Order: sequence, then C-alpha cells, then structure tokens
Amino acid sequence: MEGREPSTRPSRTTPASPRVNPALVKRPRFQTLARFWEGQDVLARWTDGLLYLGIIKKVDSAQETCLVRFEDNSQFSVLWKDIFPPAVPGKEQLCCVCNSQACTPDNKLVHCGKCKHAYHQECHVPSVPCDTDSAGSSWMCRQCVFAVATKRGGALKKGPFARSMLQMKLSLPYQLKSLEWDPLHLTNKQQCYCYCGGPGEWNMKMLQCCRCLQWFHEACTQCLSKPLLYGDRVDVSHLVLYHLSICCKKKYFDFEREILSFVNENWESLLLGEVSYMIWNKHV
Repeated sequence: MEGREPSTRPSRTTPASPRVNPALVKRPRFQTLARFWEGQDVLARWTDGLLYLGIIKKVDSAQETCLVRFEDNSQFSVLWKDIFPPAVPGKEQLCCVCNSQACTPDNKLVHCGKCKHAYHQECHVPSVPCDTDSAGSSWMCRQCVFAVATKRGGALKKGPFARSMLQMKLSLPYQLKSLEWDPLHLTNKQQCYCYCGGPGEWNMKMLQCCRCLQWFHEACTQCLSKPLLYGDRVDVSHLVLYHLSICCKKKYFDFEREILSFVNENWESLLLGEVSYMIWNKHV
C-alpha cells in the first residue's frame, strides 16, 4: 500500500458519487450490503488506480457508497464497486460475486490464494480455468493481481504478477458499450475506467485510447517507458504549467528559473510521438 499524493485528491471532503448500474459491476445489492459495515477495515480504489487502506465510517445504501476514512485522516465517499473487504469468517464457501454456494461440474467455487475470497469459475472476469483449485494451485483473483502489480509510473512489466495482469487485461470487468459518457467523453456515470474498472480523473495521469476512447490509469498501464505528467491535452505550455501548479501548489512561476528549467529537464517526456505510437499500435 502506497501513500496517496495530496495533489491528486479532490478539495471537497465528501464528494457526491454517481449511482452505479449493478448489472455492470456484478455485485447484487443484498450481497454488497452484507459485506460492508461501520468500522470495517477495507481497501478502496482511488482515482489513480491504486488501492489504499481505510475504515468505513458510514454505509449509504441509497447512493451505493461508503464514507471511508483513510490513513491520512481524509474522508471520501467511495462507490461499493471500488471497495474490497477481506473475506468474512464463515462466508468463504459463498461466491463473493453472486453470493451463492450452488456449483456445477463446469462451474465450481475456487479460492483466491491471497484474499481467500471464493469465486465461481464463471463469475470471475476472466473465467477461471478448470484445474485452478487443484492441489498446489496458487491462483489469485483479479483484484489481488491488480493490487500487487499496479504501481505509480506504470504497472509491473516483468515477473509472474506482470504476466497474470496481462491475462486479466484481455477482458474488462464491465461492459464498455454500456457506459454513459458526457459530451466530451471525459467522464462516465458509472465511474468505470481502465482495466481495473475503478474510478478516475482524466487529467490526473490517465491516457485515452484513440480507438475505444476509454481512459486508462498510468498505474495500470504496462507499456509506458516513462511516468506521465499531470496535465491536459492542449499543448506543452498548458501541460507544463498545470503539472507545476499541481506538484508545487503555486499559481505563479518564474519563467527562466522554474518553467524553462522544468522543460529542459523533461523535454523527452513532453514529446508525445512515442506515446502516440504505442496507443495506436498497442491499444495501451
């Protein structure tokens, strides 16, 4: 678990959260309510794509959110779909997606070796291979793979967790065509972005795919060679000023000492040719 950067958090204390279409997140209401309670320790996915430790202070069933207090004492409303509680004792044999014990020979319950949650093979995205729960298996669910592999500056590129993440990314945990976007295609009502399906802010270190137009977190993207800068898509001057204002929390900067110095030190990162090429050819 990494500490959140203060500059990436909204200024308001408890931002309003949009309602989520339950069909997209595959978590029935009765099952989700049973998993959340006041005082519960949870992992909550933030808009940067990373998971952070927090404690639930209030459960709002009408808005399908929880008020979560994080380790830095900040409090924010987090959608149910972006909260991951530990396995509840006595519930390990229930699928954490459909809340059912019913199994068939082709759709058994399998257990994540890290969080201990149970999943039906067909409820997990992507579906779990038939031999996963055999002796010696160390299968990890999608949430745990992303929790381990995502990093600031870009997800792991090598190792077993990186390979597992590549497999998870072959399918999305939501229906892309069902998302309801604003006119500029910057935000959607369901707050589902990236490969992880978590929340996001398009101008906070996210990349937009030029084909499907979805936004992807820097932390979940494995093809980047250098960290992204905070900024917009207008031009270099806007990008530099926006990035400096976010990082330094200032409104004014000395042109030669601060602006030009930053441009000279980060000139290669400001050249978008290579990033654009990767977006077109690797689909991020």
